[in-house]
This record gives sequence, structure tokens and C-alpha cells, in this order.
Amino acid sequence: MSVKKIFIVLITVVVCIVLGAFVLNIVMPNTVAQVVNSVEDGIYNATGLSFNFNGDDKAGGDGGTTNVIDSSSNKATTGVGVEGFGD
Repeated sequence: MSVKKIFIVLITVVVCIVLGAFVLNIVMPNTVAQVVNSVEDGIYNATGLSFNFNGDDKAGGDGGTTNVIDSSSNKATTGVGVEGFGD
């Protein structure tokens, strides 16, 4: 395989990635948000750890309730009150 063909393949792959990102982020933003929220819920169900990867104030496992961050104390003021894996 010549160097020219390698660069053509690399450029084609980059163009496909950019077009895919465009479609996912511009055309289907709600779908992407729901997929990320599902991943957050899956991580919560598997490990008990709550993450908010996409910054929509809906962390994994909070059952659709939003955590309001108090700017003075930088702590969540609402939530579901999960305390761990106790009996």
C-alpha cells in the first residue's frame, strides 16, 4: 500500500467521524442525552456510584429528580437519599 493510499484512508476516516459527530450532536441531541442518561443509570445500578456525565443535573439513579446545587455551600440540596448498601 502506498503512502498516498494510506493518507486517503486516514482522511476518509476523519471525515466520517466528523460527519457522525455532526449527526449525533446537531440532528439528534435528545437521543444522545437519553443514551447518556441511560449509561449513567446503568453505572449507578451496577456500582451504586452516581455520575452526571452530560451536565444536565440528572445524575444516574436519581429517578428523574434533579439535584439543585446550592452555590454558597456547593452541595446538593435535594436528592433521593441513597446511603449505601446497608441491610
